[in-house]
Amino acid sequence: MTRASNAVLMALLSGCATSSMRDELRAPKSVTALSESQSAQLRDLLAELARPPFGTGAVLSISLTGSVTTVAEGVAWDGGPRVQAGTRFNVASVSKLLTAAKIVALAHDGKLSLDDSVALRLPGVVLVDADGRQRSAEVTLRQLLMHRGGLPHQPGALDPKTLGSEWTDRRLLERLTSSWSISLVRPPGDYGYSNMGYALLGAIIERTEKRSFADAMQAYLESVGMRDSSFWPVGLTDAAHGRVEQNGAVRFNDPDWYASRYALPFTGLWATMPDMARFGQALLAAQADPAAPLHEMTVRHPSAQHGLGPIHRERFGLATLEHDGGGPGFSSWLVVLPDRGVVLAIACNGDGESRDRAARLFEITRDMLGVIIGRP
Repeated sequence: MTRASNAVLMALLSGCATSSMRDELRAPKSVTALSESQSAQLRDLLAELARPPFGTGAVLSISLTGSVTTVAEGVAWDGGPRVQAGTRFNVASVSKLLTAAKIVALAHDGKLSLDDSVALRLPGVVLVDADGRQRSAEVTLRQLLMHRGGLPHQPGALDPKTLGSEWTDRRLLERLTSSWSISLVRPPGDYGYSNMGYALLGAIIERTEKRSFADAMQAYLESVGMRDSSFWPVGLTDAAHGRVEQNGAVRFNDPDWYASRYALPFTGLWATMPDMARFGQALLAAQADPAAPLHEMTVRHPSAQHGLGPIHRERFGLATLEHDGGGPGFSSWLVVLPDRGVVLAIACNGDGESRDRAARLFEITRDMLGVIIGRP
């Protein structure tokens, strides 16, 4: 963080911002500067994520009316450099928000329809229900986005070698979906969280854009202001390493460890928290503008907690758009409070596969939001 931006942040957190700073950072519904007590609470909450049993480093970015401020704690790995605002973290399942955004944007541009079937967009993929009926012509992109395609969460044993391929193969999704029979685990239309569904959406992006998912998404990330983020981890020497503890032994996975072309659409994004906050700003703007490419992504569908990418919740009686992420070595959360104009983006390099830690991270994000909007 630059000295100037740090000064703005400290003014925001201490409640001592000048009138011009307050004008810049003021959010709707009376979210303004924070008191010293609020500042201390945020720092304490963030610090918890930068030490075991979480990780060694954590970053928090907050957006109030368009201005993003960032606080960083800890190091990128044991013995590694200090975490900074520009440190990239794997955001695990929060990656799905960007895959969903790209699909929704392609639909807005008329390059596909959210009501297109899997059979139309991926003719090599056959979805078979428990009665042996083919359902590929019935499952839509909209259902995949909302985890209602009937697909299993994971494909079980998946070995790229059987396709003459490997995990880092740029054509892996293309090879996989050229001829793939998938057994459904529930009727299409029923909710069931599925990474596989987002892998199929990634393959659809590739076919529509006629280039690899990572390349197509790089251009999209830049278009929404996420210029320091990437869906391909190889060579990210400045990124955090994932801290994993097994049987009392700790290891740190470097970014190359996560290089699976299959997993990119649902857990492959390496992002800075300021970039994630900027994407949250894009969702804020889209919700207020029915003509915006991402507007439909922000609309809560009747009887559906999981919308077209975002999860719809209520915190402190306020509607949110959000998604969490947890994987081997990383945890993250993005929360947007449209009614307050607030975005919170947070990540740490602590293992996100523990239910206890995931529950605690939910509590931390809740408490941070409570601090920001003045709700104990």
